[in-house]
Amino acid sequence: MHTEIIFLLLLVVILGCICMEKKIKNVENWEMYKQKPLGYIKTGSNNLSFYERPRYRKPYRYPFTYDQSYPTPHKSHLP
Repeated sequence: MHTEIIFLLLLVVILGCICMEKKIKNVENWEMYKQKPLGYIKTGSNNLSFYERPRYRKPYRYPFTYDQSYPTPHKSHLP
């Protein structure tokens, strides 16, 4: 009787460990994309643009940049 309970408890623990291992391995692929020519950095799980869209005007106060920490530390223009 006690061995059956111990065996059942051990089986539940093993199955729980296997399920948690599969859940932990399910990690999303987040990529960083740098847009040309001004170097805007964005993140996403798949490609963010289907075609290359040229920017015809420079950003507001173009030579001025500020430090941005997300997604990586870099200099960015005002939007």
